[in-house]
Amino acid sequence: MLIVIMTCAAIILVGLMVRFSRSVHADLKCGDAPMHFDDGLVVTWAGPAPEEARVKVGNGGIFERVEQVTGTGIPAGYPEKYLDNLRTSEVFNASMAWTPDELVRWQERHGIEMEPEAMSVFESYLNNGHRIFMTLVDHPSVSDPGSFVACSLVLQRAVIVYNGRRQDLFLRSYFHSARTDSSEYVNFVPGGSVHYSFKTDSVWFPLELTRLISEPASYVELDIVTPEEFDEDLLPAPFSAQTNGPVLLGDVKYQVRRASAVLRVGEDQSAAIPDFRMTLS
Repeated sequence: MLIVIMTCAAIILVGLMVRFSRSVHADLKCGDAPMHFDDGLVVTWAGPAPEEARVKVGNGGIFERVEQVTGTGIPAGYPEKYLDNLRTSEVFNASMAWTPDELVRWQERHGIEMEPEAMSVFESYLNNGHRIFMTLVDHPSVSDPGSFVACSLVLQRAVIVYNGRRQDLFLRSYFHSARTDSSEYVNFVPGGSVHYSFKTDSVWFPLELTRLISEPASYVELDIVTPEEFDEDLLPAPFSAQTNGPVLLGDVKYQVRRASAVLRVGEDQSAAIPDFRMTLS
């Protein structure tokens, strides 16, 4: 299922006045620079959802239960700077866009001007049976918000519960927001999760927007929960299987296996990164 998006100047929003506009990079994916909202700072977060999906913001209890089997959601080799002073943030004011114009207008209301490359990826999703989930995420306080111009989803973390007919995707991604020269940065992660629920004949997680992140790489950790253990050979490249075992969700016993990958963006940010898809045989 799913991840992620970000650039320059202080903005004053709803009930006040949008003074500047900044471009957006994607990476369920975050707005470039933090913006003033109410008495704090926020970034925008947007990404694709299947057309008929039910999408809501919920708590993160399922991560705690699954990680008792798979271990911490922080992967081996994850750069320490992305964990430095990690804050917990709230996700709020969620909405959906059915057309490119609706997405553009929502971003403009929050001081964001969509860049052509990011817009082309969103339009591709919209043209292929998806809608765009959009929300605001609290950004930690910084002394000069306008100098923070790069926000990336450096860890795309999810629990996926799939029974062969329906998928429940619980998304919790880790944000890294920095100045242009990286001399100052902040790290934050939602305390809860975004929950997608939809009918499907395969396991899915959106990745195409990852190529627009500002950092050199994005780590992806998916805990895939199924009624029976699946063959790790079914995982698409470059994912590899990690720990697995039984997990009890409610009164039902499932099997969980972690799928991990590091998506290195590098200099060729136009290179396609296909969505994660896996069909269980």
